[in-house]
Amino acid sequence: MPPLRLAVVGCGAAARSCHLTALPHVPQIRLTALIDPDPEQARAALKWYTDQGGTAEDVLIARTVEEAADAFDAAVVAVPHTAHAAVAGDLLARGRHVLLEKPMATSAADAEALAAAAAAAPDTRLLMAHPRRLFPANAWVRGLIRNGDLGTVTRVRWTEGHPYSWEPVSWSMFDRALAGGGVLTDTASHVFDILLWWLGPDVEVVDYVDDSLGGVEADAVATLRIGGVETVLEFSRVRALGISCVVTGTAAEVSVGTDFPAGECTLITASGEELHRGDVSAVPPAQDEWDDLFVEQLRNFADVCSGADVAPHATAEDGLRVARLIEQCYTGPARRPLAQPWLTGTMSRSAA
Repeated sequence: MPPLRLAVVGCGAAARSCHLTALPHVPQIRLTALIDPDPEQARAALKWYTDQGGTAEDVLIARTVEEAADAFDAAVVAVPHTAHAAVAGDLLARGRHVLLEKPMATSAADAEALAAAAAAAPDTRLLMAHPRRLFPANAWVRGLIRNGDLGTVTRVRWTEGHPYSWEPVSWSMFDRALAGGGVLTDTASHVFDILLWWLGPDVEVVDYVDDSLGGVEADAVATLRIGGVETVLEFSRVRALGISCVVTGTAAEVSVGTDFPAGECTLITASGEELHRGDVSAVPPAQDEWDDLFVEQLRNFADVCSGADVAPHATAEDGLRVARLIEQCYTGPARRPLAQPWLTGTMSRSAA
């Protein structure tokens, strides 16, 4: 079978450091188009790709999907968040497979429309780019929960905060009109996916606070009930909160780092016996190396698009659940402003 002809739509930081770095190591896929409204960004992405070992032969540089419509069969969509629905929807309507960066869309209605479009055309596949499912620690914790090693899970505490360190190509992540939101849309979309993957799809927003004041929030705290489990999450782009997750069960408690690699992971029984301390092995499809996360993600995308008998790592339905939960936090009755006593009218207490 010939390699899948792939376009990358949106040639910013995510496209370069994740997908274009991995593509030379995925023989099932051939890059045939780079699409960006700014041709200079596309050409810079092509140079990045060739620097990673890819070949520039027959790679079309285009401003729009329409210009390159005959050059590809599938696409990675890595445009600004608020453009996800329009771009992915157009590609699905053209019969192109889509691997979509998170979040699926910046409204639940748009995400539902994308999921419906994909379901209506079963020969056209829509997968989500949720690479944290391939983190060894996240896969390990899921196994512990599924196997009953923790007993009944009663509480999850997730903390992820540090000064913003992603190296952007543009400022879209800081413009609400393009990003759709701040740390909740960006970081928490990964975290929400992992928690729903671990605990199941039933979720209630108990409390949510952030500091957006109409812009993109830098700090957010969410208290959720997922599958009946109390889950408290704190995120920051400006404060060094650390990166950790603690899952408490009636039989044992597990603690992991939430970055990659996770570093020291612990599993301690309710009676205090230490069952594990240190790294955890990457059980396939989880990966030990950062670049291999995206190689595996693209391999899985290519296999699914080819009709191989493999399960997608993350589906449109997974993306839809995350989009719905983000919207519930932003627009639901539980939302409150984060306490900012130096500003008038923002004295509500943080759930942190």
